[in-house]
Amino acid sequence: MESTRKKNNVSKEKDFIERNSLLTDLFEDKHIRTVYNMFLAIFIGLFFNTVTYDYIKRGEINLGVRLIKIGFGKIHIVIITWLSYILSSCLVFCCFNIWAKFRTFRNKQHTKIWDRCYLTLLVLYYVGSFKLAENTVTTFKLPICSAAIVVVEQVRLLMKIHSFVRTKTPHIINTKRTDDKHTPPTFSNFLYFLFIPTLLYRDSYPRKDKIDWTFAAFKLLEFVGAIFFLSFVTERYLNPSLQDFGLREYQLKELILILFENTITGIFILMLMFFIVLHSCQNFFGEITKFGDRMFYSDWWTCTSYGGYFRKWNIVVQDWLYVYIYKEFMESFGTSAAVAKFGVIVISALVHEWCLTHAFGFFFPLLFVEFVVLGSILGNVGGYKNIVFNVIFWYSLAIGMSSLCTFYTIEYYARNNAPIKNPTFLESRFSVYLRTLRTDRRTSRRERVRAASDAERGGKCTLRATCTPRRRDKGPGRPGGCPACTGAATA
Repeated sequence: MESTRKKNNVSKEKDFIERNSLLTDLFEDKHIRTVYNMFLAIFIGLFFNTVTYDYIKRGEINLGVRLIKIGFGKIHIVIITWLSYILSSCLVFCCFNIWAKFRTFRNKQHTKIWDRCYLTLLVLYYVGSFKLAENTVTTFKLPICSAAIVVVEQVRLLMKIHSFVRTKTPHIINTKRTDDKHTPPTFSNFLYFLFIPTLLYRDSYPRKDKIDWTFAAFKLLEFVGAIFFLSFVTERYLNPSLQDFGLREYQLKELILILFENTITGIFILMLMFFIVLHSCQNFFGEITKFGDRMFYSDWWTCTSYGGYFRKWNIVVQDWLYVYIYKEFMESFGTSAAVAKFGVIVISALVHEWCLTHAFGFFFPLLFVEFVVLGSILGNVGGYKNIVFNVIFWYSLAIGMSSLCTFYTIEYYARNNAPIKNPTFLESRFSVYLRTLRTDRRTSRRERVRAASDAERGGKCTLRATCTPRRRDKGPGRPGGCPACTGAATA
């Protein structure tokens, strides 16, 4: 077993060294910077395209602000919840120090009881953390972006707490009972760990000498600008083709056409999410905390296989999964590398699905299927390091993102445009494809408008198949009016 661990390099530890993000270094080269400028020019072109389209077609200029206002609504609830996360994390630190201090002065039997009590409290904290995030999202009915912040921050801080406890516990257990000079972790180190862009706890990290406020301000500007780009790309290119889902019938060939049309939109969304989360945001917090190791990702865009992509896309999370899932499977349970890798994929897929379910407000496990099924199969398929396989990788990535964007948007609009009367638990939680089996209980937006108009006017139309609110407003006896609307205005 020991030789197997050495062969698979299981026992290696993460070495933190002072280094920049890959894109930060690449942008120093004028040729690579030109590629950055080209993408910036493309996004500026999309910006003016959207402004022109909104002004000519709708008579207004929207720039994606509407989606941002809707998505980040009830932000004060998010801030209060986040502060409660920080306070509860500090409480875990205090409990850990109490446990570490008093267990060294007890006999063996008392030590076992003391350890089990602390372990029980820690597990209850883990469960309570998930429950708090779920109740906050559902009770206050947070919109998508606000709900995503609540659940993602809950997962991030929980991963940090687990890393802290899992790293420091062996030192506490291996401390001799007669040793009176045990040094507990300091609160300043723990608090610093909560805010730096890494999920692996260390007592010290490489730090920059000073904060480059110009660099930090530029990253913050990139972060805000990319969010606006993401918003109006979604509103301009993704939503229009699917926003009538539930109001009219979509043919299968129409959905297939939309799926392939959204490949470009899906790639734009993927690259913007990468730039927002893994480059701009991480570098901003890394700079203001003077955190030295900025290797948050690697050159995933050069990959020719999904195995390399999973390892390079998000190194911050990948390091945590390797240390606390992959190594635990192999060292603690003695599993093979294949089983450990599959365990990493399943756990990562479950956490991603937890976040998406509570962000969108419904369970639609398409991402879970792509993670587990396609990730397990394609992750073990190694492509040759050439242009052809890199192009295949990029196009398959575009198809995957297009399917995620398309079907999650379909589910969102189906629930808003055609809600079910008195839904059961399964119908309220699961996908539209289960809910559409009960078509007799569906109500479209047009029918709700008609019902409200009937109630207001005190009348009812007998030609509901051809009547519309516009025809009803014109009234009987007028050109284009509905002759069957009783109670309609007659002038």
